[in-house]
Amino acid sequence: MYFSLFSLVIMWILYSTHAEIPLIESCHHHRVMVKCKPPCPKMCSNYYYTRKCIAKKCERGCACKKGWLLTKNVQGYCIPRASCKRHIIE
Repeated sequence: MYFSLFSLVIMWILYSTHAEIPLIESCHHHRVMVKCKPPCPKMCSNYYYTRKCIAKKCERGCACKKGWLLTKNVQGYCIPRASCKRHIIE
């Protein structure tokens, strides 16, 4: 009786502490897993634009590799910064 009650308490504690963590196992399109993904990731269209971006909460997730930028939007894929010229709409 006590063992099953203890087991239920432990399971509830584990569930409540890990319930909000997304279960992302791998990243695609030249992205890597990071502990804190950038709140405002750099894109080809805004690479030279400097703005302050304040993180609301540190979230684990996928981000572009160093020296790589997102194409058009956040759901886009990462490309080398030198290749951005082809993706900028003027």
